[in-house]
Amino acid sequence: MEREADAFAAEFLTPQKSILPLLSRRVDLAQLAGLSQTWGVSVSSLIYRYRELGLVSDATISRAYQRLRGLSGQPGFAPESVRGYPGERPVMLRKAFELAEQDTGLTIRALAVELAWKPARVGELLGMPDSRPVLRLV
Repeated sequence: MEREADAFAAEFLTPQKSILPLLSRRVDLAQLAGLSQTWGVSVSSLIYRYRELGLVSDATISRAYQRLRGLSGQPGFAPESVRGYPGERPVMLRKAFELAEQDTGLTIRALAVELAWKPARVGELLGMPDSRPVLRLV
């Protein structure tokens, strides 16, 4: 079951049809660091993807993991929080809000009250971040 879950996660995060053309025939950690930023997954998971897709031998995968461990902490190879990754923006959600705004006069504040969320969070999910300046005590 764990293998099936790993395979599902790998296909969900890095679909074979999309990622395969981007992976070189050799495991290039610098290239994988760039792909890691683009796809929002770790270099380690991209190496795992090489194994799943059968692009290189198990010995090559083992060496890649060893080299990766040696680079841990270096820029592009250090573990990063997903908080910094912007992710996808829900396009249909914003369009639905815009239709409701036109038809009924719905506002972000009213939607936030209905959802019991902060207006800034609703705006962020709609791709409409709050443009007001943030005041801070110095």
